[in-house]
Formats: sequence, C-alpha cells, structure tokens
Amino acid sequence: MNNNKESKKENSMRLKSALDLYDNAPCGSVSFQNDGLILDINKTLAVWLGYSKEELIRKRTLPSLFKIGGQIFFETHFFPLIKMQGFIKEVYFDIVKKDKSTLHSLINVREIPHSDNQNISYQATILDISDRWHYENELLKAKQLAEAESKAKADFLATISHEIRTPLNSILGIGNLLHQTPLNKNQKEYARLLLHSSEHLLSLVNNLLDLSKLEAKKIVLEHVPFNIVELTNILQQTFSVRANEKGIKLSVEIQENTPHSLIGDPVKLNQILTNLIGNAIKFTKKGMVSLSISVEKNTKSEVCLHFKVKDTGIGIPKEKLEFIFQEFSQASYDVSVEFGGTGLGLTISKKLLEMHQSNLNVTSELNVGSEFSFNIWYTKSQTSIPKKETIGTDNLKNHNFNSLKVLVVDDNPANIFIAAQYLDLWKITYKTANSGLKAINLIKKYDFDIILLDLQMPKMNGYEVAKKIRKLKLNLQPVIIAFSASAKSEVSSELLEAGINDHLPKPFQPIQLFELLRDCQNPIKKKNSLYSKSIKKPKNNTITSIKTNVESFNLERFQKMANNKPEYLKKFRLSTLDALISYQKDFKKAIKTKDINALSDLIHKSTMSLYYIQADPLSDLLNECRRILTEEPENKSLIIKNKKKIKDEFTIIINGLKKE
Repeated sequence: MNNNKESKKENSMRLKSALDLYDNAPCGSVSFQNDGLILDINKTLAVWLGYSKEELIRKRTLPSLFKIGGQIFFETHFFPLIKMQGFIKEVYFDIVKKDKSTLHSLINVREIPHSDNQNISYQATILDISDRWHYENELLKAKQLAEAESKAKADFLATISHEIRTPLNSILGIGNLLHQTPLNKNQKEYARLLLHSSEHLLSLVNNLLDLSKLEAKKIVLEHVPFNIVELTNILQQTFSVRANEKGIKLSVEIQENTPHSLIGDPVKLNQILTNLIGNAIKFTKKGMVSLSISVEKNTKSEVCLHFKVKDTGIGIPKEKLEFIFQEFSQASYDVSVEFGGTGLGLTISKKLLEMHQSNLNVTSELNVGSEFSFNIWYTKSQTSIPKKETIGTDNLKNHNFNSLKVLVVDDNPANIFIAAQYLDLWKITYKTANSGLKAINLIKKYDFDIILLDLQMPKMNGYEVAKKIRKLKLNLQPVIIAFSASAKSEVSSELLEAGINDHLPKPFQPIQLFELLRDCQNPIKKKNSLYSKSIKKPKNNTITSIKTNVESFNLERFQKMANNKPEYLKKFRLSTLDALISYQKDFKKAIKTKDINALSDLIHKSTMSLYYIQADPLSDLLNECRRILTEEPENKSLIIKNKKKIKDEFTIIINGLKKE
C-alpha cells in the first residue's frame, strides 16, 4: 500500500516537473487545432507576448497573432504545406504582442499523432530571434550604406575623370603637335616632358575611369574576332621603347599550337597585359621581362590560353602579396614614392579577369623577380582574321589622302584647333562648326566624306546631329566618327541608333585619328562599314552571311562551370531556359513595332546568356536584324526572312534546353 502511495507521489512529481519544464522552457510552445484555435500555450510564450494563458487558450487562433501578411502566408502556403508533409521547419513570422510591438520569430511545426476518434492537432515551437533580427537589420543597413558610398565614389570618379579629359585632350594634342615642329635641343626636351607627363596623366585618368565603371558594373565583355599574334606584336612594339630606355630585354613567346584567330574581348585582354607588362618594366631595373602564351586546354570549338608575365625586378615580400590587389595600394610607401602610380593596375586586372571567370595568380621573391599568370577561355574563330597593317611614324606625314573632305564639329575651340592642326599636317581639306545647327547647314551646302562629331554639345548633342544628318537627302551620306570621353562599349547601342559609324575616345593619340581616316578612305572598309547606306548601292533581299556550320547551342561552358555536377548543370540550364523564353517574347514585341531601342536592349541583356550556351548563330542574327531595321527599314522581304531565321533559332534552343 505504501509502495503505491510512493509511486503515485513520484509520478505526480515527475508530471509537475515536466509541466514546469514545458511551461518555463527557453523557447515558446503552442498547440492548435485544424482551424488554428489555440489549445495550449506555455508560460514562456505567453510572457513574451504579454498575455495571460487564459486570454489565449481557446480564445484566439494562432494566425490572429500574426501581422496581416503573415496571416495570408499562413493560410495560403504555411498551413497547406504542414497538412501535406506533417511538419515544417524554421519559417520566419512577425508575431504581434499585446502592446502592439513585434516579436521576430522562427516557427517549427509538427503534426501530433492521433487516433481515429480524435481531432488533428499541431504543436509549434517558437524561437525568439529579435536580437538576431535587429543585428541582421543593422548589418543590412551598413551594407546598403557601403554600397551607396561605393556607388557615390564610382559616380564621382566617372564625373571627375570625364571632366579632366577635355583639358587633357588639349594638353596631349599640343604636346604631340609641338614635338613635330622644328625645335632646338632644350625645346625638344620640354616638348618630350610635356608629352610624357600628359600620357602619364591620361593613364591615371583611364585607370580611375575604368575602376569606377567596374564598380558600377557598367563594363560588359565583348565577343568579337581578333588575332592574338597581332595583339601581342602591338604590345611588344609599344613597350619596347620603354624597355630599351631602361636597358631591359623584352620578349614575347607564343606556343606553336596556339590558334591565332579567336573570338573574345581583345580590349580587356590588352588592358590586362598592358597593366602587367607596364608594371614589370616599371619595377625592373635590369634583366628581362617576358610574356609567354601557351595552350592550357583545347577542345573542338574552344581553347583555354595560359598567359604568364615574368620579370627580374624588385619582387614583392611574401607578407605584402595579399595587399597588392587592393585599390590605391602598393607593396610599400617607399615603392609608391620611388616608382609612382596609383596602385590601380592590378586591381583593375583582377576585376577584369573575374569577368572572364578567371583569377590572377602571383608568385614573387624579393630582389629576384615576380611572375603573374592567368587563364582565359576563348572561342576559336572559323575564319582567319588578317593582321592589321601597322603604321610607322613616317607614314603619318607621307600618306596621300587625295581629295578627302572632312567636317569637324565641336563646341570646344581647343578641340577644333588640335583636330585642324592634324588635318593640315596630313593635307586634308576640312571645314569646322562649333554647334550642331551650323554643322547641319554646312552639310546641306557641301559634300563631306567624313564628319568628326563631338557627342557632348549644348542645345543639340552629337546623337541628335547624326540622326538629322541621316534623314537628309544627300548625294552621298558621310561616314560619321564620334568624339567621346566614354568607352565605345558604353555607348555602342546609342551610336548604332543614331547612325554613327565609329568612335574615337578623348583624349586621342594622332595615330588613332590617322587610322580611322585611312580606314574610311579605303573603299573596301567604307563599303563594309556599319552604315553601308552611305555608299550608293542597289537594294537586295539577302541577309548578311551567318555561319551555318555552327550548332545552335552548346552546354560545354555550363558543364565546366558546374564541374560536371548534374544538380548545378540543371540549375544553369533551367535558368537559361527561362531567360530565353523571356528574350523570345521581347524579340516578338520589338520586331512587331520595329523598335530598334528595344532590340538593342535585348541584344545587350542576352549577351551573356547566349555566350554561355554558345548560341553564336542567334547572336549574329539578332545583330543582323538590328542592322536591317537601321539601314533598310522598308525592306519587308528581308525583315521577314531574318525574323523567320531568328524564330527558328529560338525554337531550336528552347526545345533543346527542355530536352537536355
């Protein structure tokens, strides 16, 4: 008998202990039935909410404690999911306390086992994450503030860099012109120093502008044909003078099996190699600097090239290696003082390589030398890309431009003066205009072969001037070359829409202007220019040849990115499929209204998706469609043919991605 009493007492104590543990647990607990009515709640949760248990049990539903958005989510998503799988883990809800303040919480729910004659009920465990929520909210605010400050810095750098370019164009131009005049020994040295300093300043401004554009994510990768041998030859010619001045041997070696004709972004590659070779020469006092290019991997359609820049310079201490890629930093203060520079070259190179899905690797030993290396994948070009004819300094004076007639349009007198001096030097006939209106009036009176047009002008900017020129009924539409402080890649769609053939960045070197004028003078170049309507020719109903021996798409790049993991490859494929379906709809809208702006936007935003699936035929056809709408908008037959080809490519790719 006594044993029974003791046993009951022990059970009662255990039950009381269990209830105390439940009631005062460090987390909230609540049970509720199918309609959400609260069946029980522990003391911990009641205290958190500021209610007594009696105010809630069988008086309130669990959803009624949530904010309105939470109530809707509970009814439409949360509770149906519990019914389907019997549980749910860590879903965030804001619970409204009695004093109307908010309890930020994570809720776990499970279905309570029941017999056939019992109603279904559920138990929820609630964790108070208010402290974590406030901490994360502060982190989010700090992140947003940092991003805003970074954008403000990028915008400021872009603005100030553009403002610097206008006077710098005059300084660089005058330096080049002065250097070509008869001078005594001292004057020659003054001119050399002026030219050297202005080129150095231009390099610094370009670095600042590039960094601002990278941070603002305004730079995209181009996919154009180029010749790797030509690119490296020009680099070698450019840096050989500087290397010779220091008594350093500069060598370039390209592995024999390296494909010469590639498709990629030669401008970005040139910029990376320019930074690395320039740094190598700067920090090398004796010995050698070398660039070597070899094949890392090779497939039927692509090649991965390995680039290595090696020097016998001052080297970098091991403890400083991690800092050299930071903005505005160099290995030490002494290095900054002795060698100069902003410390941006490696930062920019690293960011450009990240755009190529690559990394910049460095090994270095103090007082022995450094080695920088990286890999980039390129598409092999199906056709051989000819090397561009190089221009010697003497040819800048000796070339015959015959009867070429040029109009220079710029609101800045200094810019007009410098351009005019070069044209005089090359014996080219020209006229000038300091506004868009004056330019239009001159074009109506005289025939011009080429128009050098400033884009940033008051009242009527360069784009507006170009559009008006293209609408004029002229004997011969001129080739229009834009002056701009922006990179060509930044304004390419605007140039195309305005009917502008080419672009010359400010400030420019005389050889850049010379090459553009020479290319425009060449009848073959002129015939193949973007706005071929500038040459009188009969209309035809043929679409510019698009490669037909290339497959519509290929997932090799995605397979590499996914490291052959099926789950990742599936994610890449499905996200691209969604994008292509969206692009197809955008194309139908753009072609229906013949909206060139919308088509340009589509080409811009689809570039990376089409690149990753190697959909070159579709990419080429979209660009061809834009050309047709710009040059021959009334040629319905040609538009219909192009539209059908694009529609077929979209169908092939979308169906293919669905089946993969």
